[in-house]
Amino acid sequence: MKKILFAALFLVAGFTTSCVKDDLYDGPASISNLKFSPEAVTPKDAVTVSATVTDLRSVTSAVLKYSVSGGAAQSVNMTAGGSVYSGVIPAQPDKAVVTFHIEAVNEKGYTAKSADKSYTVAAVVVDYSGLILNELNGNSKFMELYNQGSKDIPLEGVYICKDNANDAPVWVCDNRTLAPGQFLLLYSEDVQADYPAHPEALIFHSGLSAKKNVRIQLFNPAGSSIDDFNLTAIAKTATASYSRNADGKWAHATATPGAANQESTDYVAGLQ
Repeated sequence: MKKILFAALFLVAGFTTSCVKDDLYDGPASISNLKFSPEAVTPKDAVTVSATVTDLRSVTSAVLKYSVSGGAAQSVNMTAGGSVYSGVIPAQPDKAVVTFHIEAVNEKGYTAKSADKSYTVAAVVVDYSGLILNELNGNSKFMELYNQGSKDIPLEGVYICKDNANDAPVWVCDNRTLAPGQFLLLYSEDVQADYPAHPEALIFHSGLSAKKNVRIQLFNPAGSSIDDFNLTAIAKTATASYSRNADGKWAHATATPGAANQESTDYVAGLQ
């Protein structure tokens, strides 16, 4: 009798655990690595949008939804190549602003929606090669961008990811332009109260460490890397800033937020 009761309890426990496990994994898919190509869109270009869509269950559909200059939403069914889904937005006229996102549905009927991205159709191609990460400070919690080029750089849609490029951006730039030789200073939300006059648009939503490995990645609006600070084996705590020398090498140096960096030979070890 005891053996029968034990077996019954074991079966019930196993059934309950199985149900809990199934319930635990119920939820929407994950959408990451959202990109579009070409990066500079002219009136001649159809735009291919791609993203990685993953789910412990089967993904039954992925739809690219877009609107042009605030018009009605339009849909394109995306095709899968493994976990990467892609769809094409037709060519649009000059100065059109195209906003888009992806919606994915799994076999349980859960719908996942990516963040919106956008691009502006223009005959002039934006050159981001002059835009760099210039100074990173885990003590005062700021990042600094710099235009080392010779032309204005429109920054709308430029974004920063911390640690993993597939994670949501910690900062996305609004509609502003960085002139040659100009700095753009970003502060962490962790110290936002200390800088009440700093614009909300220039606050990044993450911390920044001076004591641990850290990766800061700068991307253009199309999702291609512009710059990458990847400290994988920290050798010492940064007493001030990780600062870029004129030759492009990173060094430990006195903090100079919003101003030219001090040259230093105390190079940062452990960068990849």
